[in-house]
Amino acid sequence: MSDRDRTKAAERRAERIGWRGRSRLMSRASRDMDERLREMNGRASALDKLLRWHAEERAVWHRKWDDPSRVG
Repeated sequence: MSDRDRTKAAERRAERIGWRGRSRLMSRASRDMDERLREMNGRASALDKLLRWHAEERAVWHRKWDDPSRVG
């Protein structure tokens, strides 16, 4: 094997190793992002429930106090 071939092979190995390292970092980043998205979805769900409850409470209040038959 010539020096040039050895150099090319070494460069390819270094590139593969570099990609593995980046791949591991990307996998970790992806897992972290998935966890953050799960947490955000949980919070969004809780907020949706709270807003739905609040809207129902407001509707009940308006039905009670905006009733024309109650005006005296």
